[in-house]
Order: sequence, then structure tokens, then C-alpha cells
Amino acid sequence: MSTRVTVDPDLCIGSAECVRLAPAAFAIDDDAGVSIPRPDAGGMPLSVLADAGRNCPTNAIEVHDADGSVVVAAAR
Repeated sequence: MSTRVTVDPDLCIGSAECVRLAPAAFAIDDDAGVSIPRPDAGGMPLSVLADAGRNCPTNAIEVHDADGSVVVAAAR
């Protein structure tokens, strides 16, 4: 199992902080105005993904490590 990254579109405000911190892992969906993980985001270093998740202003990013444990939890 690889690292799994999700973005809650109901929480995301499209600030693009995650894109700034990890442009290879996140992109802005121009139609929806929110961040989305890129298809290969799970291959990025866990520390980079966790940093992006911790810096999300609305806590919309959730990161699970290869074992499935939550590294950064999205606000729910």
C-alpha cells in the first residue's frame, strides 16, 4: 500500500497553499476552485505531504502513510 492523499472539497477554499508547498502533489481544479491531489501524489515524500496538510488553512487535506495510519487528519 502506498501513501494516500485526499482533499475534502467541502472544506477546501482553493488557497493553493498545498500547491505552493508541494506542486508535484497538488493542483487547483479551475472548474471547482479547489485543490486536488495529483495522481502520483502518493509517491511524494511523506514529510512533504504532511507539511502541506498541516499548512492547509481549512484542514482539508488528509494523509495516510503506507500502513494506512493517519498522518494528517482533515477536519470533519
